Amino acid sequence: MAINGVRYVARTDRDSVQVGTATWYGPGFHGRKTANGERFDSGLVTAAHRSLPMPSLVKVTNLDNGRTLIVRINDRGPFVRSKIIDMSARGAELLGFRGNGSARVKIQVLEEAERFQALQQQRDQARKSQVASAGKPDDLHDTPYIAVPPAPRVPDRLPEIVGNAGDEAKPSGLFVAAAKATRPQQVATLSDALRRFGPVSTAAAAGAIELRIGPFIDPKAASTALKQVAAAGYSGARVVAE
Repeated sequence: MAINGVRYVARTDRDSVQVGTATWYGPGFHGRKTANGERFDSGLVTAAHRSLPMPSLVKVTNLDNGRTLIVRINDRGPFVRSKIIDMSARGAELLGFRGNGSARVKIQVLEEAERFQALQQQRDQARKSQVASAGKPDDLHDTPYIAVPPAPRVPDRLPEIVGNAGDEAKPSGLFVAAAKATRPQQVATLSDALRRFGPVSTAAAAGAIELRIGPFIDPKAASTALKQVAAAGYSGARVVAE
């Protein structure tokens, strides 16, 4: 596509990491169509990027304060070459730079391989916790996880999930504990089904593996997610805090 005489081509090197300046936009654009045909809503967590595919999910880290945020790309910009991403007003607020107007950030595209690697790490942690609490042989030692199938369509509205750059190893906050599984195939199947509600992680739970969605930044967001999960048939879902 071409804007103001400049042609923008979607990136294919989705494994790259970008570091640069982020700004935010909103005044004068609210309600207008974005580059992929949606109506821009400054209250949603979205962003504009010059070349990433739409929609893409990216993790944006504010290098000034360590905050991280999962963001959906649905527009093109910024059109000032010294900037690498234009956040919505809500996204800038959650990342802590709305008042300053800009921040130095790192952008990482969320890939299926990264999700699978995180699931493997969480599986190892859960296995060790189970063995330590039960005092039994490590009967899960040689059981590999099955790769999770490709993610479903990116939802229009994402949960507002904020973290800190140093928290990747163990997220904390409010989670929706949606279901439990005892076999790797069950974990893979449930993960695929639950990811439409947000990022899925696992935790040890009395001889099983519990699948959780989150973390969420406030009780209201967690409550909303809980209602959506329960309405989808997970009647035993509940909110837990870590």
